[in-house]
Amino acid sequence: MKKIIFLFFCVFLLAKANTAIAQSGNVLVLKDRGVTIKSFTKDNYIQFEFSNRQWITGQIQWIKNDSFQVKQYALQTTMTQYGTYGQDTLRLGTLTLHINEIRAFAKDKGRYQSVFANGTFLKVGGVLYSGLNITNSIINKEAVFSSKNLPSIAGGFVAYMIGRWMAKKNPPYRPIGKRFSVEIL
Repeated sequence: MKKIIFLFFCVFLLAKANTAIAQSGNVLVLKDRGVTIKSFTKDNYIQFEFSNRQWITGQIQWIKNDSFQVKQYALQTTMTQYGTYGQDTLRLGTLTLHINEIRAFAKDKGRYQSVFANGTFLKVGGVLYSGLNITNSIINKEAVFSSKNLPSIAGGFVAYMIGRWMAKKNPPYRPIGKRFSVEIL
C-alpha cells in the first residue's frame, strides 16, 4: 500500500515539475487591428504621447500587469567647447504609468513620410493654384470671382481640403483608438 501511494506521489511530482507556468506582464505590445507591429520589453527605448499630450522618451525600467515605469531622458544638441555640435543627454527621472495613459506612439525614426502621402503636396498645390488664378485675374484686370475663374479657384480649394483630409488620415504618429491598440502580455 505504501508503495502505491509513493508511486502516485512520484507521478504527481513528475507531472507538477513538467508544467510550465507562463509569466505575464513582461511585454508591452502595440497592435494594428489586432496584429502585433511592435513590442517593448525591459530596457527598450520607447517614445509615446502621454495623456496630457506631452511626448515622453525614455527607457523602460519594468513592466507589470497593467503598468510600466519609464526612466525619462532627452537628447539635446549642444555646442561643444571646440565649436562643433554634439549630443547631450538630459535625465529627467522615472515615471510610472498605466497603459491607458498612452495616447499615441511615435512612428519609427528613419521612416520616410512622403509629401504625397501626408497631403502636403495637395495643400501647397491647392493654395498656389488658387493664388495664381487670383493673381492672373488681378493682373489682367478681370473680375476675380467671375463665372470663368470661379471653377479654377474652387478646384484649388478642393485640392487643399483633400490635402488636409489626407494629413488627418496619415498623421506622423500612431494614435491609440480604433486602429491601434496597446496591451501588456
